[in-house]
Amino acid sequence: MEIRITSRHEKASPSLQETIVAELYKIEKFSEKISSCHVILDSEFLEKKVEITMHAFSHEVVGIAKAENIGKAFDAALAKVERQLKKINEKIKNHKHKTVTSTQRDD
Repeated sequence: MEIRITSRHEKASPSLQETIVAELYKIEKFSEKISSCHVILDSEFLEKKVEITMHAFSHEVVGIAKAENIGKAFDAALAKVERQLKKINEKIKNHKHKTVTSTQRDD
């Protein structure tokens, strides 16, 4: 998985970047089909915003969250992305296991 981290208005510390990368690799347990991930860290005056964009299963999964610090915003955005990936996974699994029943015609 290719991971890009962009920081606006403030430089992200190396320890924060390592934490983000470690958390994103943990999310691969939901899907090995994640091709890329882009994390945008935005530090405005009082509010911190995190946007996570992932490409998986030919879908674009986006999680955006705001909080008073980057850590809380990242956790909230990651939770949103996890929820969406789980939903996509369930749809794919249910689609593969559906069986078509034939209808009988009365002549």
